[in-house]
Amino acid sequence: MYALITIVGSVVTIFFLAGFWRGLQNAVAEYRSGAAEPSTVPDYRYGGIAALSVVASAVIIAGAGISPVMIYAGPLLAIVTAAGCGLAFFIEGKAG
Repeated sequence: MYALITIVGSVVTIFFLAGFWRGLQNAVAEYRSGAAEPSTVPDYRYGGIAALSVVASAVIIAGAGISPVMIYAGPLLAIVTAAGCGLAFFIEGKAG
């Protein structure tokens, strides 16, 4: 399981850094364009996913007290969270 977490974590790290790099490039391009900051808020509706994240965290924390195997679920949940953050940079509209 340790090898799986390490491999998946490495892949997600590269994905997150690629997304972060894209977000940085978009921010610099937007700043250089001198355009006004948009005042509209996108309607993504992530409330359900946020609620699911809270429930998943609670289950993992409780599960770690029941089964030692659940101790591996925490790092996997953190990896999924990092992947979601990296994905957000790619979903974001490109400036310019």
